[in-house]
Amino acid sequence: MKEFDQKLDKQSEQITTIKATLQAQQPLIQKIPDLAEKVGELKNWRQIVIIALIATISASVTWVIRGKNFKP
Repeated sequence: MKEFDQKLDKQSEQITTIKATLQAQQPLIQKIPDLAEKVGELKNWRQIVIIALIATISASVTWVIRGKNFKP
């Protein structure tokens, strides 16, 4: 019975340690949705910039090609 009580005490200590760790990490866990939203916004801006650059480059290439082949 004494061994059982000792094992129970050890498990209680481990559970207390785990609870303390979770309490310490809880503020960090709550920030995850905000960070995910910011990353999503950055991805959207990156896509917008890439599309704008491609459109500008393609317009410039088209302008150069038409300028060389255009005969009034």
